[in-house]
Amino acid sequence: MALLIAPLKTTLRQLAMLLTLTMGILLIARLWQSDLSATGLIDAGRGTLFLLLALGLMGTRRLSLIITALLCCAALPPLLLGDSPGRPSDWLALLTLLLCAGLSLAPAARPANGEPR
Repeated sequence: MALLIAPLKTTLRQLAMLLTLTMGILLIARLWQSDLSATGLIDAGRGTLFLLLALGLMGTRRLSLIITALLCCAALPPLLLGDSPGRPSDWLALLTLLLCAGLSLAPAARPANGEPR
């Protein structure tokens, strides 16, 4: 059972990295699709943070998972209000939030010889 968990966690972490990278690209690309405003610049700044966090998700530590989940929480208010269907980046943020929360709560892999890391 333990042999199946490590590759699954690695695959899910890579999926979270790809979703985070996609969100960052979408948020930055929105600068070319809309008028330049303070909201657009804030979204582009969030996109830059998502790109940097995607680099962190290539590693194995939980800190990048937790920070990514916290940054994805910023996309929840527009979805919870229900005024509009939401942008694709908001839905990707919700999916990434669920994925990162699940991965950060998953048990850590133990070395084969039973010694602590």
